[in-house]
Amino acid sequence: MINNEFDKEIKYKLFRTVNEILHPTISKKNISDYKIIMEDDILPVRVFYPKQVTNIGKVIVYVHGDGEVTNCMEKYSSICKDFAVNTNCLIIAIEYDDISSYNDIVNEVKKSIKYLYDKLIINNILEKNIILMSDSTGSHITSLIKDIPIKKRILLYPVLGTKYTKKDMKNEDFNIGLIEKINKYFEKYKEDTSIVLDDKDIDEMLVLVGNIDMLIDDIKKYVGDSKKIKCIDIPFAAHGFLKDMDKELSNDVFTIINKFI
Repeated sequence: MINNEFDKEIKYKLFRTVNEILHPTISKKNISDYKIIMEDDILPVRVFYPKQVTNIGKVIVYVHGDGEVTNCMEKYSSICKDFAVNTNCLIIAIEYDDISSYNDIVNEVKKSIKYLYDKLIINNILEKNIILMSDSTGSHITSLIKDIPIKKRILLYPVLGTKYTKKDMKNEDFNIGLIEKINKYFEKYKEDTSIVLDDKDIDEMLVLVGNIDMLIDDIKKYVGDSKKIKCIDIPFAAHGFLKDMDKELSNDVFTIINKFI
């Protein structure tokens, strides 16, 4: 997030309101970078348009994972573009800084989501058609946010713990490199980043996890016996499967997500 100044080093092309993003009056590309004036702050977003722009009915607010953990910083543009095309939803991906305090990151993302939600409602997007989607460590961030106004959520192979040890290894396919990156990502933060599920904050949630993801046990434990969460295992898929999907896997994933939304 950019606080109280226009950072010329970040090359976002235009300033836009949410209304202008939903109803573009100028020619646009499939992917556009904008800055939104948000009270006393500036919210950088990357917007991914579906094929049909004239009658946008559903919006996905996307919180991406961290590049050190899932390589999502480099890959999520193509991923979000695929989501826009295959779901016919407008995707608004929030950009956020990896600042010193993890609680500050969570609070900034929460502030951004709340702002977008309020503006989408004002612009006649129905509450049921606003979906919060996140992957990997982005899902860790969104899972820490309580009283979030968006009630329909999708977590993609979420990172729900912040400490993994050799005891977590269960077979030779266990990706110790990924676990080391997760540990490294969180070790600089001193705050309590443990997650406790509270069903009252959720109307509906879809969790997608690869059945060979080394984090699947934590994810299953998080889901538990909640009646509000639908958890689906993706066969032969590992952590970060969105960035390397063949046609068959892509069809399966988007069929599940479209049915949910």
